[in-house]
Amino acid sequence: MYRKIDRIEYLELQKSINMDAHSVRRDAYVKDGRETVYGIQMQASDTKELPKKSRYYQGMIDLQLVDAGPHYKKLNKSYIIFICPFDLYEKGRYIYTFENICKKDNSISMGDEAVKIFLNADGTKADVSRELKAFLDYVAGQKILKIFCP
Repeated sequence: MYRKIDRIEYLELQKSINMDAHSVRRDAYVKDGRETVYGIQMQASDTKELPKKSRYYQGMIDLQLVDAGPHYKKLNKSYIIFICPFDLYEKGRYIYTFENICKKDNSISMGDEAVKIFLNADGTKADVSRELKAFLDYVAGQKILKIFCP
């Protein structure tokens, strides 16, 4: 399930998108060599609005990717990623990944290529790689394993 990013074509830190309604501020906006877009946000506190905030962020990214007119095929695969020091869904997972699927038949994906991920530094289940766990431990302010450096 993990994606290795071979090359970053575009990286913009602290990107702001101002619309007539709310403005959106992402900590990082990345586009890789496969035209996949990543909107990454550190979330310090649980505002109880993250699921809807992720939906809004997704819409803002989509608005940036297409010009006026029905050119929906130009929408890139996208990931909205929130890195949190708390467990948004209180199930003990380090990672919660959401994609649009059919409720009556989980084998049917909507195919919109929009993924939302919530990383939880307060997880307890063994559901992530050692490297991701070390990163989340760092986010939580815990001792770091020396897995990133030789």
